[in-house]
Amino acid sequence: MEQTLLGTLTNLVPLVLIFLIFKTFSTRRTNVRLPPGPPGLPIIGNIHQLSIDAWTTFTAWKDVYGIHSSPFQRNESRLTIACEGPIIYLNLAGQNVIVLNTAEAANQLLDDRAAIYSDRPNWIVACQMLTEGLFMPFVRYGDTWRRMRRAAHQGLHQNAVEKYKPIQAKEALILINDLLMDPDDWVKHVRRAGGSTVLGVAYNIPTIKSIDHPQLNAIFDFTIHLVNTAYVDSFLVESFPWLRHFPAWMMTWKARALRWSRESIPMFRSMYEKVKQDWENGLAQPNLTTVVVEQQEKFGLNDTEITWMVAAIAAASETMTGVLAWLFLAMAMYPEVQARAQAELDRVVGRDRLPSFDDIDDLPYIRAMVKEVLRLNPVDPLGLQHRSIEDDVYKGYFIPKGTVCIANVWAMNRDIDVYGPDAHIFKPERHLDIEGNLKPALPGTKNEGHHTFGFGRRICVGRYLANNSLYIDIASILWFFTIHPPVHSDGTAVKLTEETVNEGLVVRPLHYNYSFKPRLAEGPKFLEDSLEEVTGC
Repeated sequence: MEQTLLGTLTNLVPLVLIFLIFKTFSTRRTNVRLPPGPPGLPIIGNIHQLSIDAWTTFTAWKDVYGIHSSPFQRNESRLTIACEGPIIYLNLAGQNVIVLNTAEAANQLLDDRAAIYSDRPNWIVACQMLTEGLFMPFVRYGDTWRRMRRAAHQGLHQNAVEKYKPIQAKEALILINDLLMDPDDWVKHVRRAGGSTVLGVAYNIPTIKSIDHPQLNAIFDFTIHLVNTAYVDSFLVESFPWLRHFPAWMMTWKARALRWSRESIPMFRSMYEKVKQDWENGLAQPNLTTVVVEQQEKFGLNDTEITWMVAAIAAASETMTGVLAWLFLAMAMYPEVQARAQAELDRVVGRDRLPSFDDIDDLPYIRAMVKEVLRLNPVDPLGLQHRSIEDDVYKGYFIPKGTVCIANVWAMNRDIDVYGPDAHIFKPERHLDIEGNLKPALPGTKNEGHHTFGFGRRICVGRYLANNSLYIDIASILWFFTIHPPVHSDGTAVKLTEETVNEGLVVRPLHYNYSFKPRLAEGPKFLEDSLEEVTGC
């Protein structure tokens, strides 16, 4: 078998080279009009220049290639077109890619021309193999996606998410209790809370109290596989789709993908079928699945399509976990921000009860913190890639049909021309007016004040749910605790940085052992009473 495999792979080499050469030269025929970008190598293009923190590389390239004379100038000296708005071209083994480094470029293409920039790459592993081609954020632009999106919006629009607030408030209380009982394992507690929240919202699954719960671990495993496969250069098969037809024993990536799909597909089907059966028997409680099942005929979705539409929400827990990790780092690095937030909580909420959703309109600084933690360090700094479905011209440059479009959200959120010279620091005040009230969000941010939730028709459908969870978690944690920076065993301060841990599409800070100190002597008693009220125990 080894000899057969070696011979097969040897025969593949010239085929791969021929394919690469063909794609390279077909790209070169139009390259005279493509946007500026870094020079690449023959055949492989710019693949070798991609780094694990590609958003910082792309941001640096913005200054080098973002404002550039048209490539026409090389061949036709009298014709020069200025490129306004940083847009960078890359060639990834024949795949045309553009990086959008400014909100202006992203808004003008992904928002204003959404009709041709709302497709997704053909994620063979992440979408077609792991999720039956129906994981909603990855589904190609077309009728199936539009039906799924309408259904998701029905259950997750700004007013619809009101029904999920009791679940979110309960999980915030349990998270505080976990941090009080065992602060050293804060990562596990935050992951449990995020996972339990989304499973409650999606399927009305009762609170999961242990991070070791099999269902929760299965969701975590699925999410990790997903975020590590949904990137433009994640697997060779994404550049050479014909590789998917080779048997799994020859392709280790295919064997892994098939194993992962055998684990995840039955899990999501069983959770959906349980809710649908409960609904048919009149036993279902409010949750996202029942919202869609009740109007299944109206949306024109079959059971498999609903299964994966809801699964997209259930798999979102890791992003929420990452955001809170960045929040804890910010509180340790900016104690003055933490103190101002706690002063607002003491003034509005007082010290004899925990915050609730009823306080949200009176806590503008907390709401500004939600915006700021999402702005400064987006857990998905390059967003999910869009793909063009038609040839287009932008500011004199040609964008071919099938181009993958990467929005450098990290660069947009830290653009000093938009947010000022202090764009690199955590400053909730930037979202407030001189009277301390939330000011209108910047144009093009969909009333968010940042670009973390994406663009156009592909903007995150769960953003209202996410904002609510972050509000109640942040308000509750800062009402109960003061978060202190970590120290070494000798008492000296640990140096804190924004260095990242990259887990594919989700990026989080390095792990630090923060100290969570209760602010009030009577706080644990208030927490106990509140937990008893919502849990009955």
